[in-house]
Amino acid sequence: MKDDRSTFDCGTGSLNDWLQKTARQHQEKNLSRTYVAVPADDPGRVVGYYALAATLVQTDGMQGRKLPREVSAVLLARLAVDKSSKGQGLGGCLLMHALEAVVATGGIIGVQCVVVDAVDEPAANFYEKYGFVPLANRPRRLVLPLDTVRQLI
Repeated sequence: MKDDRSTFDCGTGSLNDWLQKTARQHQEKNLSRTYVAVPADDPGRVVGYYALAATLVQTDGMQGRKLPREVSAVLLARLAVDKSSKGQGLGGCLLMHALEAVVATGGIIGVQCVVVDAVDEPAANFYEKYGFVPLANRPRRLVLPLDTVRQLI
């Protein structure tokens, strides 16, 4: 990561701090991969990002067919857009890019779904617009089956 992360501000301190202080360490330790969006006219400035990681997810509370107690998943660990770029569709573009990566991963290894832990209600609502479904026992943990992801992209 050589982009300037220091000025990124999405309005949520934990998401800003993670990009500025943790993303590089996680990348170097192979804990997650972070992808950034930069404007064409200012390619060093980060205006959005997302991070993906492998995880296992408990199926208790998932809807649909019977599954084992836990399944492999891709964790959408972070997704944020700088305040200067909000309302321009960048969040949806970043999500679609992430979902394309999940489909590619699912073609190589077994992946049942994408899981995200929404930071707040507006974030949960954002994911629900794309078909993510909250777990019955953890409403801010949302899942999107890989079959649904394939239909979206």
